[in-house]
Amino acid sequence: MTSRRRHIVLYVPGLGDNNPTGQSFAVNLWRFYGVRSWTVALHWADQSETWEQKFNRLLVVIDEKLAEGHSVSLVGTSAGAGAVINAFAARKGRISGVVTICGKIHNPETIGDGYRRENPAFVESANEVPTALAGLGSGERRRILSIYSLADEIVPKRDSIIEGAANYQVWTPGHAITIATQLILGAPLFLKFLKNRAK
Repeated sequence: MTSRRRHIVLYVPGLGDNNPTGQSFAVNLWRFYGVRSWTVALHWADQSETWEQKFNRLLVVIDEKLAEGHSVSLVGTSAGAGAVINAFAARKGRISGVVTICGKIHNPETIGDGYRRENPAFVESANEVPTALAGLGSGERRRILSIYSLADEIVPKRDSIIEGAANYQVWTPGHAITIATQLILGAPLFLKFLKNRAK
């Protein structure tokens, strides 16, 4: 166990995460707000690895940081939001808090055919989210902050709002632009939310 306990924030990007350089750069800036951050890319389109294998990779990182004595929080965008909800449920009581940004949380049946062909792991993850949410109590849901766009052309806000969680609408239109601006400009707000729950 390390001598100094830190607040670790793990970031899980959405689809198109084969080379998330820009997102990783933004996430690295979170250190200025007093947290240590890592990007955990699940490589959604890589079909040589199953959803279970991708999910286990995420859980291994979480477990390693917890075993080192740190507090762990999760941030997920778009498809990554479902993954962090699933991880929160799988490590119930051990993860301090969760932030989802433009997250595809509800209505997995509306995922388009193209996404299903190219990113089957995303579909499997999305299908598991309703069960994960159903297993969360009111106290656990209050540890979730869902940030969504005023007008998202990819994920409608009804698919992002989580009953019993803190739900926050931002006024930027568009899926990609909202994610990009939140990772940088929105970081002070959502990292404060996570830090308050890591105490």
